[in-house]
Amino acid sequence: MKSTMAANNTPKSYYLNGNGATGISSEDLDGATRSLLQNTVDSSDQVFGFGSMSCSIYDTAWVSLVTKIIDGKQQWLFPECFDFLLHTQGEDGSWGKTASQIDGILSTGASLLSLLRHRAEPLQLENLDIRDTSSRISRAVDSLGSQLQSWSITSTVHVGFEVIVPTLLDLLSEEDPSIRVDFDGFKDLMKISAKKLCLFKPEYLYGDIRSTIFHSLEAFIGKVDFDRITHHTTSGSMMGSPSSTAAYLMNASRWDDKAEMYLRHVVGQAAGKGSGGVPSAYPSTYFEYSWILSTLLTSGFSPSDLDGPGLQKMTEVLSQALENEGGTIGFAPFFMADVDDTAKAILSLKKLGRNASAAKMIERFETKSHFKTYPSERDPSFSANCNVLLALLHQDVPRDFSTQIASIIEFLCNYWWSAPSNIKDKWNLSHLYPRLLFVEAVTRFVYLIEKGELPALEDQTMQSKVAVCLYQACYRTLLEQFDDGSWNNSIEETAYGTLILSEARRLVLFVDFEEKFSSAIDRSVAFLQTSNSPPEFLWIEKVSYRSPVLTETYKLAALRAATIRPEAYIGSSLRQDTSVIPKFAKFLLMTPIFKGTPEWEVSASMVEGTLFRPIVRALRLSVFTRKGVEEDKYFDVIPLAWPSMSNCKRIFAPPFFLFEGMMAALLNYQVDEFMEAVADINYANHVPELRKLIDDVIDSISDEASREASATNGTNGTNGLTNGSGAIKEIDGHHPDIGEAERQEVLVPLQKFVTRALKHPAILSASPWDRKNMTCELRIYLQTHVTQNEDNALLKQGKWTQGVMREHFLRWVSTTSADHTSATYTYSFVCCLLSTLLEDGKDCFPTTQEKYYGYSAGQHLAAMCRMYNDHGSAIRDRDELNVNSIDFPEFELHDPALGNNDIVTRQASLFEIAQYERSCIEYAFERLANHSADKRSTEAQARKSRQMDFWRLFYNVTDLWGQMYVLRDIGSRLTVGTAAK
Repeated sequence: MKSTMAANNTPKSYYLNGNGATGISSEDLDGATRSLLQNTVDSSDQVFGFGSMSCSIYDTAWVSLVTKIIDGKQQWLFPECFDFLLHTQGEDGSWGKTASQIDGILSTGASLLSLLRHRAEPLQLENLDIRDTSSRISRAVDSLGSQLQSWSITSTVHVGFEVIVPTLLDLLSEEDPSIRVDFDGFKDLMKISAKKLCLFKPEYLYGDIRSTIFHSLEAFIGKVDFDRITHHTTSGSMMGSPSSTAAYLMNASRWDDKAEMYLRHVVGQAAGKGSGGVPSAYPSTYFEYSWILSTLLTSGFSPSDLDGPGLQKMTEVLSQALENEGGTIGFAPFFMADVDDTAKAILSLKKLGRNASAAKMIERFETKSHFKTYPSERDPSFSANCNVLLALLHQDVPRDFSTQIASIIEFLCNYWWSAPSNIKDKWNLSHLYPRLLFVEAVTRFVYLIEKGELPALEDQTMQSKVAVCLYQACYRTLLEQFDDGSWNNSIEETAYGTLILSEARRLVLFVDFEEKFSSAIDRSVAFLQTSNSPPEFLWIEKVSYRSPVLTETYKLAALRAATIRPEAYIGSSLRQDTSVIPKFAKFLLMTPIFKGTPEWEVSASMVEGTLFRPIVRALRLSVFTRKGVEEDKYFDVIPLAWPSMSNCKRIFAPPFFLFEGMMAALLNYQVDEFMEAVADINYANHVPELRKLIDDVIDSISDEASREASATNGTNGTNGLTNGSGAIKEIDGHHPDIGEAERQEVLVPLQKFVTRALKHPAILSASPWDRKNMTCELRIYLQTHVTQNEDNALLKQGKWTQGVMREHFLRWVSTTSADHTSATYTYSFVCCLLSTLLEDGKDCFPTTQEKYYGYSAGQHLAAMCRMYNDHGSAIRDRDELNVNSIDFPEFELHDPALGNNDIVTRQASLFEIAQYERSCIEYAFERLANHSADKRSTEAQARKSRQMDFWRLFYNVTDLWGQMYVLRDIGSRLTVGTAAK
């Protein structure tokens, strides 16, 4: 027998023989593509159809378990499948390990079950070596335990894993009671499983209604009467699944000859070609036909380029499928319909000029917010909604589907906006796959709006979100390219990347960087033509699989797209004013943190920042009116700085986090202005009343926020965040000498600011600990502004020397001064964001040590920021009589030999001290990142790593403000008070 998996069973002539050239003739490309289509239809079986999915150890193991009475004796029906398992076990005892953890778990678990049963009943396998089998079993048990222990359950997206794994573990335990695999994530797994099964009843399967359960019947052994589901077979299979069909055949009391015939065909004619290996799904005719055609036609091939018997056959198959099956189809004939295959078939036919109505797709799969792949799916699919959007955008009159199109656009952009890292889709492991579909769909959407075939978006916020998400999808892809021109050294992923950049080259947003995109495309084409790497396990079923047909399809599509230069640009409606970029980019490159960064990268990142500007501008005066201050020149800087840091440091934070960072920075500047230009003046000589007003506002709104948080998180009680009365506290701050108008001028903005901080949706979903800390820091932050104003008053009165004796510089810069910068408050705000974004409402820092190291880093960051700020604003502070670090006695030079006691000398001393604070921050972050690293699960390690990315971004942007202040004061001068006189 053959001892290798069917990785090398690539249909002949699918791969182009690259010779290192960076170009390929159009004739050769068209010829290779027509050959792909022809070879695909020639490989299709008249009864069972077509499928090129790679062999699956998991399904092979289940098929190896089928027995049948032959000549009066029970025998293993597919001994070649068991031989396949023996030849493919790894030295560590595992099977099927890939980049996806669930592959190894399912394959090792199912193969272990096969070994146990074959050892117990060798049947006709008389030469089975029991000692060798026992040794294999022992190693498999150890491997399975190790894999389960390190399993990142919440990041797993494979089909049905939440019900398959628990059943598999039960079957193993029944087969050998000594096998009791325990692992840290078991409770989480069972919670997910219970949620999946809570509405399941076996009776649902006994009628005529189709269900995705038929694709995974092995997960329901002992729960379903297999004799009552025979009518659900299609050409002998249970929804095209060898493992499910094997489970049916083993557990039904009546033998099903058609099911046996199906399995024999799969073993002999599918990807394994008689080696014993079988794929995880077969056939997949509609899936592969529709993906081939839609991918090629979307990339720039015309119907005439592809014309031939292969194209005609595929077109006829898909057209007949939609007609015969009522307007929706599954991945093969008469399987349960899904929105993905339906949308791809509709798109393919529309691109070919054929009729293909979307009416039934909308009727069956539309929900209020998105389209579902299957009726009972647990989580929506990003890529499936992209495919639906593309199908609707290619209808004859797209405007007729404006409601559905707008709904999907909102769903996709909101999904992208809040995704903490690269989007993980349900059907493909590469983040570039859903990204490609998103770019294709949104680019088409913008194109139709600008042509007048779709109404423009009325919501400015959503229009900005579209622009930001589309820009990020394209630009981040460019930055992720490897030096050799590839993405992840993968042919298929490189094809995805090339197709994305080819779309980006059509957008006016990138017109200033077209040379960079074209150069990247040239490098990727060279890689595609010279690499001979086999297809990767990118596609998701129960286990990951690869398809040489799809790999070749994407490769050919990429090569064609790379040859197309835009005749007209798309996206002028999305572009914002970029005139400030050249000057500010050069300024940013003067800071140490951007040293060595290519200028074009900074400029391109700033273009992204301009796309945020309309959303920020809309909220610019939503809290504070900015009375009594000059123009806010920092406004232009803030939206540009965050994306620049995120991209140039390759952090790629989600738009949600970038936007919240921008708004926090904007509001913190405005708080500083408000407290000096409004609150300090209106409450001059009435500081106790101002302090009470601040406390009352915070107490009142924190009570409301606590109740809302309890309702949001489904908890009872107040989590210790209220004053205990349960009633909204009356807001005071009255004084006979303070007019009501002046009081309201302070009270109303203060209420707006505190409300935005404490009742922000992402804050309400954070842990009680993090919310309580933020409330505390918010109070300190605002009250410290009052203290700072008191100190400023002492300075103005010439009493600073006496007043400062309360504190030496270190104490002041670590408390009053640090808190005044907003860094400690904003640090707590970010803790809440990350609690919601990454930790599912648990504490951002779970341990005592992490809490300490984290807040220590925040405290040192605040001190460093204040020193940088004071370094840059020393002259302005002297003009406005604001207390500055260099006003402290420590900066007096009492020994004339040490030099002149001028501002420059004091600034130099201050700068050196700031570097000490920097070293403290770095050390705290190091301790924070490494604490308990060896004790974390793989999932926890990944989460911690991503969390540290966000903290580095926050640190770097905060540091950047300080570095910019050293170069130039970017604050706004007051136009009221002493300084204006």
